[in-house]
Amino acid sequence: MGIGWDVFKANVGWNLADSAMGAISDAIDKNAKEQEARAIAAKEQQDKNDMLKTLVFMVGNNIELDRTGKKAIAQTLSDIYNENISLFSIEDKIDASYSEIQNESPKQFFANIKSIQSDREQVCLMYLVVMVLYMGLSDEKLVLPAHVYNLSLIKQFFEVSRSELAQCYSAVSEKINKDVDDIADVFEELTSDESIKKIEAENPGLVYDDTKLLSENESLNPKEEVEKLYYSCIQDVNGDEEFKKRFFLADENPKKVLAAVNAYAKNCKGEEILALYDDSAFGNGKVGFLLTNKKLYVCNTFEKPQEIELSKIEVISATTKKMNSFISVNNISIDTALCSEVGQSIVSTFLQKVIPLAKQIEVVSEQ
Repeated sequence: MGIGWDVFKANVGWNLADSAMGAISDAIDKNAKEQEARAIAAKEQQDKNDMLKTLVFMVGNNIELDRTGKKAIAQTLSDIYNENISLFSIEDKIDASYSEIQNESPKQFFANIKSIQSDREQVCLMYLVVMVLYMGLSDEKLVLPAHVYNLSLIKQFFEVSRSELAQCYSAVSEKINKDVDDIADVFEELTSDESIKKIEAENPGLVYDDTKLLSENESLNPKEEVEKLYYSCIQDVNGDEEFKKRFFLADENPKKVLAAVNAYAKNCKGEEILALYDDSAFGNGKVGFLLTNKKLYVCNTFEKPQEIELSKIEVISATTKKMNSFISVNNISIDTALCSEVGQSIVSTFLQKVIPLAKQIEVVSEQ
């Protein structure tokens, strides 16, 4: 009986240990699930806050945010999240966001929205919601020139690519039951350079000056900002090495830069060469454009080279056609036939944003 009792005690001991270990394991799993649930809930709340701030910017930037505008924001959030979000429940948050807009530059305001830098899906969703809000304001005859202007600024700050825009247009088309091409035409025309310039000319009270914001930061290194901008733009190609061989910073391929200088940019002596796009069939760098801190040098196949002073550049746009794709700078076309639609959009966006930076770069002449 003694041996049996010892065996009994041993079994009871192991059973107790197993039970204790099982309880600890269950507690760990429960804690992990609770932490995951809290993280998901926190992310959802952050997304909602970012969405609300974006809508506040759309309705309230450059104009007084009245109660009608606040109601439109609450209704749009209710529609997108499929829940009843009353103005009463979020009015304090709307007022707080509106106060931020008044006290910060638009660029700084959007820099505080985390999703812009980390979650492209969320960025698309926010821009989509802004478009839906715009259509709602239009239906109610509430839309103002400032709303169109703010829509273009949001598109710019979010750095929405053409492929992402196509997804947004398709989603809006389904939501309001209209042809996707018609939707695309409406918003492309609304946010075109020509439309925005006309709005700025007719509404001098609208405020956003990117170059002024840059000049206010004395510690800013323009060349470093150009490099940051390039790498930010290049993320959209998802590791497309062939595209990177065609579009690159000058320091990354001195051999091609030298070929471009000898072929069509011989007058760039004494200037800081920043970037190059190569549209040549054989990748020799002799066709495309070369950007310096003073000029944009352009050479298309079978055409004479051209030069554009950065200070005289007014309009940059991209035109995609199956047989003839090009980027237009003022009235000069730059062939991008060997570039994908996404790549062309990246190059066009880069040029639009880099010109104010490039003009700030000064070259110290050697004595």
